[in-house]
Amino acid sequence: MDWIISTLQDSWENLLSAFGAFMFPAFFFICLGYIVKRGEFLSALKAALPEFKLNVKLQLFNVLFSAPFVAIYVTAIHGFMLKHQLFLIKPGSWDALPLVFTLFMAVFVGDFFHYWRHRLDHTRLLWPAHAVHHSDTHVTWFTSARWHPINLLTMRGVGGSAMLLMGFPPVAIIFNSFVRAYYGFFIHADVPWTFGKWGNYFVSPAMHRWHHSAEAKAFDKNFGEFFCIFDKAFGTFYLPGPCEGPLGVHHEMESTLRGQLGYAFTPKAYVPFVKLMKRKWRALKAKPQTQQG
Repeated sequence: MDWIISTLQDSWENLLSAFGAFMFPAFFFICLGYIVKRGEFLSALKAALPEFKLNVKLQLFNVLFSAPFVAIYVTAIHGFMLKHQLFLIKPGSWDALPLVFTLFMAVFVGDFFHYWRHRLDHTRLLWPAHAVHHSDTHVTWFTSARWHPINLLTMRGVGGSAMLLMGFPPVAIIFNSFVRAYYGFFIHADVPWTFGKWGNYFVSPAMHRWHHSAEAKAFDKNFGEFFCIFDKAFGTFYLPGPCEGPLGVHHEMESTLRGQLGYAFTPKAYVPFVKLMKRKWRALKAKPQTQQG
């Protein structure tokens, strides 16, 4: 009973925190949208409203129900890592370096780990959960809050573990989380900015919009969330200009809270992956076994 009361209290506190955290971005991006779109602002807002409402529902569900369990999950992972001293860099090693450098490295290293986490999200096993984020057909800043609970587990687990693995101090971990959250809002904004030459170094709204494109030529491109270096290094960079085509994915996923949450738990969402695994298993069985001498 105490556990239930504690969970409800955590959910209520998370709801208040989330409401406060979204107030400034909401005001900022409404003003930005009006400045950029002018006469088209109201029509664009009206077109995005159905998806925006669904984003709000998903965010409320995650704040009230997913967040407490994600916190337990992440705490368990961190406890395991601390208990077994699973560090690549010993905690405290960053203290001798300039704080600005440490903060920069936290964002840079965090982007590296999230690049590969993002690529894993696009594999058959994790895609049914990540597809919820990509099902938004009118990508706006609030699409950054559209996540399936399973996707939240991979994001928080990988991100938090990476920071701990690298021995970053608390101030750097908090800074990385802050930058990643608010820059995530920005790159999802409905603006056509490519950043010009700076778009070769930093992820722009146009670059990330291509990641959400429904055009086949843009599939599995632009996994970075802050820097472009990893997309360029691993051949996934794509930025021919502003993305003006259709957005989103078109699976058999209902545009309802139940449909979005339930898609990842339907067998049909994994059929292509299951078929692939069966083919690999048959090939492995058919392969001649080497005799032991």
